[in-house]
Amino acid sequence: MQTLAGFARKYAIMEELDGGFSAGSTPEAFVRLDSWEGRIQASLHVKGLKQGPYTYKLYLIFAKNEKLIPLLAGSMSVSYSGLQNGLEIDAETMKDHGLKPEMVRFAAITAESKDKKWVPLFSSFEKNYKWDESIRQLLLRKPAGETAQKEESAPQNYTVERPSAKVAEEQPVAAEEKPMAQQSIAPQEERRPEAYNIPAAAPAPQPRAVPDNQFNRCDINKLEGMLQNNFESYAPFKRSNRSYIWYRVSDLAKLSNIMYMSGINVPVFANPKILVGLFKFKHILAGLYRGDNGSNYYVIGVPAKDEKDNKPFENACRWVPVSDSPIRDMGGYWLVYVSLKSGDIVV
Repeated sequence: MQTLAGFARKYAIMEELDGGFSAGSTPEAFVRLDSWEGRIQASLHVKGLKQGPYTYKLYLIFAKNEKLIPLLAGSMSVSYSGLQNGLEIDAETMKDHGLKPEMVRFAAITAESKDKKWVPLFSSFEKNYKWDESIRQLLLRKPAGETAQKEESAPQNYTVERPSAKVAEEQPVAAEEKPMAQQSIAPQEERRPEAYNIPAAAPAPQPRAVPDNQFNRCDINKLEGMLQNNFESYAPFKRSNRSYIWYRVSDLAKLSNIMYMSGINVPVFANPKILVGLFKFKHILAGLYRGDNGSNYYVIGVPAKDEKDNKPFENACRWVPVSDSPIRDMGGYWLVYVSLKSGDIVV
């Protein structure tokens, strides 16, 4: 968990658990938890879950003295394809149960219909802890924080059950995703990898070279060492540019902490489109550019389908295509440059 002055953040990619809820592709979700002052706010991006007579809900499951306690964060929509915010467990609820944000261990998305409940998606925030059927039994009870509904008759206990064939037939299933060959993708202009250079608005070249870190606000040597020790070196472009070093990143919390310790305080990861890029393509790029004139830049690469897709910043990023990408539906990266001299995003 990334912790900065009372603020903490966790990420997890949720994977399919109970089947029968696919809208044509394997369901999955990306969840981000932000906590401060004893409260937790969840942001969620879901794809592949079908609509139907289900109410989808997000639960966070906490570990207190090795006892698991599920709390309801809120109901969610599967028809909205963007990042969903507003799912929250307030500080008072946390305090009432004797819980702290750092105690969260699992996240679960449930599908509920009448007196039945399933768990289509699940994730663990700690690698040492996996799914166990005892977690299902906790969720089948009325979890803490969930408002009891008034019913004329006595409520029945939840039962563990898969969606029946009859229920499945009644649900409108979204059209299956088209194969790559059938999808309408804007043709990319073939450009040499050397095209990813410093943006035109970058500071003008100095008459003589400046040693690393002299006059720089951010420590490029420290940053490079930490990136090298924590992430895999990567060659995203077929023809490399010697001025660049790239790393493949899947842990945003770790990368954000490295940026903070290196003096890069630009809140780029507050941009939901960067999170969407990570969620869709399971990685982003972190890179360094060393200019011959001493102008050094930290670079974030956000993967996207094409130059019309998921642009993170309107005027502060540039599109670089990747030919013959091994990653399905990924056509290139949006590159965002941060000056290591000023610590600001270059526009």
